[in-house]
Amino acid sequence: MMQLSSIFFGTAFFSYLAATILYVVGLTGRKIKAQNATLATFWTKWGYYIIILGVVTQGLAIATRGIYGGFTPVSNMFEYMSFWAFTIMLAFVIINAFYKVPVLGAFVAPIGLVILAYASVFPRESKPLIPALQSYWLNIHVTTAALGEGILTISFAAGLMYLLVTTDLLKTSRTAKFLEFTVYLFFTLLSFVITSLGFRAGGYEAKVTGDMGEILYHLPPLVGMSGGSLGGATHFLGLPLPLFNAPGWMHAADAGQQLNTILWTIISSLILYGLLRAIARKPLSMVIQGWVRGLDAEMLDELSYRAVAIGYPVFTLGALVFAMIWAQEAWGSYWSWDPKETWALVTWLYYTAYLHFRLRRGWEGKQSAWMAVAGFVVILFLLVGVNLVISGLHSYAKS
Repeated sequence: MMQLSSIFFGTAFFSYLAATILYVVGLTGRKIKAQNATLATFWTKWGYYIIILGVVTQGLAIATRGIYGGFTPVSNMFEYMSFWAFTIMLAFVIINAFYKVPVLGAFVAPIGLVILAYASVFPRESKPLIPALQSYWLNIHVTTAALGEGILTISFAAGLMYLLVTTDLLKTSRTAKFLEFTVYLFFTLLSFVITSLGFRAGGYEAKVTGDMGEILYHLPPLVGMSGGSLGGATHFLGLPLPLFNAPGWMHAADAGQQLNTILWTIISSLILYGLLRAIARKPLSMVIQGWVRGLDAEMLDELSYRAVAIGYPVFTLGALVFAMIWAQEAWGSYWSWDPKETWALVTWLYYTAYLHFRLRRGWEGKQSAWMAVAGFVVILFLLVGVNLVISGLHSYAKS
């Protein structure tokens, strides 16, 4: 079953990759002359069909892995992040069936592809559930929360497209800088995936010791563990590593490894972004803006809002209501101010504010779009930052 699941997983990955290429070809190979916010070219049609193929095969990958393990496969970082990618693509397929805006896939497909690739960075082994996860609430709470986050991601894609369509990047310097930074954040995640998978494909490993014992690094250890010796672990490009140790106030056993990952992400993202910027010879947001010029801004604004209106109650049920019921059963308390719980509350409050400003204060257009874009950063920290950086009751998700 696991081998079959891997085949389906690989098929889904290459389907999303093919769909991304088709969408890029469809947007860059001819000028957009869309009516009613649609761009139903040959390329985007086939991109949509291939995304459907990817959703079906990834659904089969999740099902076969679940049959093998005997539980819904959302218990570790590989399983959860790949499931999140699945919900993003599934949400796009359903929403596009109603709104007929296939060009949205040009933004959604790369997001789903990169998140699925990011999931591949983590170990894929299917291990028995630890006692804290042995509950039917795992199926209800985690899958519903992921579905809500997937739908909210569609709001981000539509909001970003709205800003690119309506903003004159040559005149509004502040907005242009924020949009360029948003584009840079995407390449930050992409560069981390490329760097991590590249070193893993090369079989890179380095053992680093410190006060907390010994930890195996899969990236060159620029940062060592607290109490470890500098320059005594390994060499990379002639440099004795680690160059420095994690500060003492970072008490987690893998604090040095976490800080090392962050440092490598920053370095690789600056290199990738710098190369692409040099090739384009202008801000990347301007390049992307040329692809979407001509789309119906009002439709994109409405689509971004509708995605929040649908995703918000789903996220509320999964990440808060069901989570608190399970917490009471597992830990004897509805709320423990665990970092994951707290940031889920922050995310919920953020989208509550979005709906308040949209419905009560009349925030539409750019104000609403910026909130949708910033909301995706909030979700990313909930799913990535909290799990990998902050220790708490949900730290088992790192395994």
